[in-house]
Amino acid sequence: MTTPPEHAASGEDEDLRRAPLPTLRGIDLRAPSRDFWADERAVWDRFMASWAGLDDAAWRLPGAAPSDAGGPDWSLLDHVAHVAHWQELAVEYVRHAEATGEWPSDEDFDGGDFDRYNERSRTPWSTLDPAAVRDRLVAGHDALVSVSGQLPLEVIRGDDGWGWVYMTLHGHQLDHLGLLEPWADRLRERQAQHDPFVPDPRPASGDDRADTLAFWAAEASVMTLWGTLVRPVPIDRWTTDELTPGWTLRDHVAHVADWFDEGAAAIDEHAATGGWRDGPTEGFDAWNERQLDLHRELGPDEVIERFDATYRRIRAAASAMSAATLRSPDGWSWAYECLHGHVRSHLAMVGPWCARVGWPAPEEV
Repeated sequence: MTTPPEHAASGEDEDLRRAPLPTLRGIDLRAPSRDFWADERAVWDRFMASWAGLDDAAWRLPGAAPSDAGGPDWSLLDHVAHVAHWQELAVEYVRHAEATGEWPSDEDFDGGDFDRYNERSRTPWSTLDPAAVRDRLVAGHDALVSVSGQLPLEVIRGDDGWGWVYMTLHGHQLDHLGLLEPWADRLRERQAQHDPFVPDPRPASGDDRADTLAFWAAEASVMTLWGTLVRPVPIDRWTTDELTPGWTLRDHVAHVADWFDEGAAAIDEHAATGGWRDGPTEGFDAWNERQLDLHRELGPDEVIERFDATYRRIRAAASAMSAATLRSPDGWSWAYECLHGHVRSHLAMVGPWCARVGWPAPEEV
């Protein structure tokens, strides 16, 4: 693997988690004055936050970058799987280097044609679920940090070690962040506007049981993402920052709970009368603000309690729907949008902030 050129400055005053990527690329991360492992931790945090809030449908969408070897365009999943793949390779060759002093050769990878090797390596990963790729990414990262941590820093900073350790840790992540950060930002904009990233998100296999299971599997995936991002945020941060104009995290969660409640009421009403209610006569924006005003005095703990209660209510209501009713335009609009589509929209809005809330403050770096 080719060693990158030396950079001009050691950049001790730069915050690797937040600085513009061109600034990071101008820093000599190989300089003896740099803390190699602090740098690795910072870039890893940034890499892991880059896709915050995006649901699994976004991970498979091609267009993140063209293939350098003439294959189909790469997706977010392809990029993250590629980093995970090289981490797993690196665990083995770092162990070998530690034991023997021998590092790989470029020729070991399709005769030095890394583009071809990387394209060929996409296939085994392409059938994996995004969750499986994320799990392997984290496991591979932890293993690589562990085995690389056994090497003296002078070995890591040496001509051989640098190209094979740094370039599969934060060097590789920095390379891909240049593509992933802008791509993820564009996907979040679309997801926030309720783009499902597929022509029609309604399951339509023709098998009612399979379609119902697919609906709930997608719902579970989104709610797992919600639980991973939103629930760990410390309560004292739920009202401190505006995540979108005028709205804190507390407001976003209260708003999602409002629509859980409204959706459950619409589904229950349909079960009783056979008719579907229309949307708010005053318009969605006015209704949203009016509802939010009703709950602005609730503290974060009360909002969480209400969120959980209304979530249980809409799950129960949607679980009683037949597959045909669920697939119908009105049924789908109330069940999917309130229970799933709306949640993923707000995940796109709040996800990056939630992922970064635990980062060290800039002055602490």
